[in-house]
This record gives sequence, C-alpha cells and structure tokens, in this order.
Amino acid sequence: MGDRDLRAMEPAEDEARVMASMLGESPAWREVLKNLPRVAHSELPVLLLGETGTGKERVAQAIHALSPRRRRAFVAHNCGATPDSLIESELFGHARGAFTGAIVDRAGLFEQADGGTLFLDEIGDASPLLQMKLLRVLQEGEARRVGETRVRRVDVRIVSATHRHLDDGAAEAGFRSDLYYRLCAVCLRLPPLRERGRDVLRLARHFLAGSAQACGAPTPELAPELAARLLRHRWPGNVRELANACAYAVRVAGARQCVEPHHWPNLYSESVSRAHGLHAETRALEEKRLREALERSRGNKSRAARALGLSRQGLLKKLRRYGLSVGSDPAEFAPIDGGPAIDLPVAADRDPVRGTRSLDAVESPT
Repeated sequence: MGDRDLRAMEPAEDEARVMASMLGESPAWREVLKNLPRVAHSELPVLLLGETGTGKERVAQAIHALSPRRRRAFVAHNCGATPDSLIESELFGHARGAFTGAIVDRAGLFEQADGGTLFLDEIGDASPLLQMKLLRVLQEGEARRVGETRVRRVDVRIVSATHRHLDDGAAEAGFRSDLYYRLCAVCLRLPPLRERGRDVLRLARHFLAGSAQACGAPTPELAPELAARLLRHRWPGNVRELANACAYAVRVAGARQCVEPHHWPNLYSESVSRAHGLHAETRALEEKRLREALERSRGNKSRAARALGLSRQGLLKKLRRYGLSVGSDPAEFAPIDGGPAIDLPVAADRDPVRGTRSLDAVESPT
C-alpha cells in the first residue's frame, strides 16, 4: 500500500499500477487482491469488513480506481461523525436560506459523488436516522436538498466499511437489516495484520522509507532482533499502528542506518505487560485449549468446536483472534506470524459479479 492517494491517480493508469500499490504477499492479502478487479467492475455495493486500521479506505479507493467510475469523484464520509441535526444537509445538501447559517446553496455528499463512488466509513456507527435516510436514497436513487422541492436523480456506487459484526443479527446490533442487505451485495473481509505473516516486514520497510525520505535521510534497515519482534507482535492497531511506529522510529527516535528495538515505541513495555497479569494468563490458557482441541480432532473444526462447547463460527472467530492456522496436519497449528496459509473459507453459493451476497464467508461478519 503506497502512501500515494489512489484518488489522485490519472484515469489512464492501468490496473497493474493500482494493484502494485497494494503491498503484500501473504495468502490472506492475496485473496483480497484476487477479488478486487472483478468486484470493482461489478458496480455492486460493497461492504468491507475489518478491524480498525486494516486499510478499509485504501481498499475502497482501489475499488474506485479500478472501476468504470474512476474518472468521477471518490467521496468519503465517516458515518459516526455527523450529528442527527445535520444529517439531511450533509447527505443531500441545502438551499440558501433553508436554515440559519445556510448562506449559500450547497451540494450534499450524494450530489458530490454523482457518477462516482461514495465511501461510507464505519457504517456500523450510523444513527437510526442516518440509516433511514440512506435506505430511502438507495431505494429511490433520488435526493432533495433541504429547503428545495426539486428532486435530483443521483447515480452513486456505495462502498461501506465497518469493524462491527452486522450480519450476526443486524437488529440485535442496532442496525437495520433492510439497509444491511442493500449495502452488502459483495462482502470483503480484510485480514488483520497479525494474519499477514511477513507482510509486516515489507510494510515496515515501506513506511520507514517514506519517513526517511520526508526527513531527507537514507532508508534505514530493520535490525534482525526488531524484525523478529515485529513478527511476534499482535498489532491491535493493524497497519495504522505499524505506520505510526515507523514514523516515530525515524522522526522522533532518530533511527538512521538501522532501526533497533530501542527506537521502537512501547515495544519493551508491551512485552512486559503481556507476559504478566490475569488477562495474559487467561489468553494463554484459551490458546492452549484451542491448540489441544485441534490436535485431538486432527484439524476438524466442527469436532473441535463441539469438544470446546462452541459453535463452528465461534471457533473460527477465536482462531483468527489468536492467529492460528487450521490445516489437516496438527503440526500446522502454529501462529500465523510464522507465515503458513490462512484458513479463510470462501462462500461458493453465489458469484459476487453476478450479484452475490458475499465473496468471503466471514464468521458472524464484522
């Protein structure tokens, strides 16, 4: 993933250049990249699932850049950042004099994105009012500015993103099921950084190079000891955490020829905090029980889930949380950091390009 904003790319730049900017070689990331071109050309609404910091907006930009809409605008909006009192004006715009402070006509997000792509970030945080307004415009394909009677037709492709599990009972999650099914014609899960193996090191070198260039310094190397620690780290903040840490190492800690562990923020304190305490002990015990159940079942997830008193989807969720790879050989029950293939089941019931609901069967989707 390059630092360059994909929205700024010239229309003539081809698919290969867009894909080359999405750095990563792990099986989990290659699965995402494999689907991007056909998802982009499908024109269907896309729901991106993933933890905070996994690069959902970057993928949304790539979908736009690869699509027939790339010559038109890419507009992004954080659904949790707008108060209900401003939702209609934000989405649909307003006419001059429509309310106090409306001194000029203003186009809303749907008008700005007309013919292009509207990215709705953190859609799971949308208020009930925002959900209702979105459902209406998606159903009708029309928008009316506040203070006007004129109805405007809008042609907008929606790409939304969330870290929440919306389809595991959308109503229980406080999310409208009718809106959910309009947004997730195609569903892509972005893997957390802990599932991407040695992509961590490739991304770290990329971010270090960018930070060094900004300082007018040569790109520093990663010390072997630090590289090993980065592979073991759980990355709760994912790619965003890695990018910030690289910037800190170069710009604050002053790493130049080589980035050593003492240049890295909070690495020692984190390793100490994880080594002690009730929470760490509980996690270690749960991971041990998972490994034992998988060994006894010889990799059969359904049997392992029954033995642990879990649903199969619940077991998958825990395996991903601990970065465990599930193969047929018990020896494969190793941390993902070591680089084995990721167990990501793919839904085969429908093809996303023909209007499918999902490309990736996600356990109780995010």
